[in-house]
Amino acid sequence: MKYTTSEKEIISLVTTYNRISRKQLAEISGLSQASITKITKKLIDEQFIMEGERISNGLGRKEVSLYSNPLKFTFLGIDIGGHLVRFALSDNSLEVLHQEEFFMAELDDYKNKGEALHEKLIQFLERAHTLPANIDAIGIGVTGLIDREQKTILNIPNRKGWDNIQLIDILKQTYSCPVFLDEGGRTMAIAEKTLGKAREIRDFIVVQIGFGIVSGIMINDQLLRGSSNVSSLLGHITADENAGRCLCGNYGCLENIITFPMLEIEYKKRNGPYASITEAYKKNDKIAVEVCIDTGKALGIALSNVVNLFNPSAIFIGGPIFDALPLLFEETKRTIILRANRFATLSLSLEENSFGQQQGVIGALTFAKTNFISRL
Repeated sequence: MKYTTSEKEIISLVTTYNRISRKQLAEISGLSQASITKITKKLIDEQFIMEGERISNGLGRKEVSLYSNPLKFTFLGIDIGGHLVRFALSDNSLEVLHQEEFFMAELDDYKNKGEALHEKLIQFLERAHTLPANIDAIGIGVTGLIDREQKTILNIPNRKGWDNIQLIDILKQTYSCPVFLDEGGRTMAIAEKTLGKAREIRDFIVVQIGFGIVSGIMINDQLLRGSSNVSSLLGHITADENAGRCLCGNYGCLENIITFPMLEIEYKKRNGPYASITEAYKKNDKIAVEVCIDTGKALGIALSNVVNLFNPSAIFIGGPIFDALPLLFEETKRTIILRANRFATLSLSLEENSFGQQQGVIGALTFAKTNFISRL
């Protein structure tokens, strides 16, 4: 059955806000109360959404809350990073039911990376006691370049052998459901917009840093893609030509400065006395602090340029690097305020993202559901 634009909008809003009243749906969507009543009745009858407890924000009559029927659909999210791969299954409310991860290095010896990943996925579903036929949509976020049609992984800069992988075609051998593919920073931005802190924000940036850097930019509620679908490559902005050659082939990329491996190299280069920068940071080691200040400044300069170009309302930052070295976050924030145009930072907020290290896999799941709904 086909659904109208208004019906799909209500499904999306119930997903986004969860436990929302009909009155609130009318206020947000602009639809009349009568239309909302008609649409929600249809969606309840077809078990898309369910009624919950009564809620109220004031002294008036309490409204019945609406929420997604968790049993209606099952989604599969695949987060392919330069260091880790995460698989997750969720219900229709995007609550994670089962999740696993493994190192990308485990696929290094396989000639056909896509088929090897597929085999890992089959094993994951077996352990989760889930049949491929029970999955309604698959969302894939990749820390790499995706072709314009969003069907092929063109390249993962930090891994060898991940060129021109037709992953959707490979998965279609087993799964009859729709499969959606995009760059990981964009799927993370979709999660932040749909379920996170950016629900009411139209212009924002998401940045995730660990063993690589991914970012997504949303302007006027639209993902920034560029003419060749390769926009938002924050990690490959030239930050310091003296930082050496990046795995992408260029020199001085930001990824050569502020990822976990590069921070460790820089700490050892400065003759740090501890085994790792994270251990040194816990000991308040002076060299570790200096490395954090210098690398936070490099990230802040790069982001201040992005702020000047796109004037976002918020930047959401996350990743294990900030959990282990919180000074990086503070120095990044300080540098943005110092370096970006003062009018561009008047209403700018810089804060942690909504899902921490789970941002990628939650992004993949959210990407699966939002695309699935749009095709109903």
